[in-house]
Amino acid sequence: MKTYKGLINKLKDNQVFVYGANFEARHGAGSAKKALEFGAIYGKLGAIGRTYSIITKDLKKKTHPSVDSWFIMQQIEELYEFARKYTHLDFLIAYSGTRTNLNGYSNKEMARFFSSFEIPDNIVFEEEFSKLL
Repeated sequence: MKTYKGLINKLKDNQVFVYGANFEARHGAGSAKKALEFGAIYGKLGAIGRTYSIITKDLKKKTHPSVDSWFIMQQIEELYEFARKYTHLDFLIAYSGTRTNLNGYSNKEMARFFSSFEIPDNIVFEEEFSKLL
């Protein structure tokens, strides 16, 4: 399994930044805000620029987690299918094993979601997060 250390501040030519977003695509905080630097567009979701979004938050709900785990896992499965089509790219997952998630799920829960399917070779996890898989 491929890993990286620390925060993602730059991307190599073959890398895609995978981040948690909200339904409205208001990229205002956390990794979603960082995604704007890599080509994400306010108000748009999916594979845009050198980014790929996974919806993990619903801003219309007051409590979190606000998105069902099955919905997040469905999107992760779609990401993995996408990654298998684009094997020349590495997909850097912007989840940490040590920081708090804005979506209300714990790091262990998010790791369980990502490990629910066979992980393609070009999916790259933060080093501490990879230990939770």
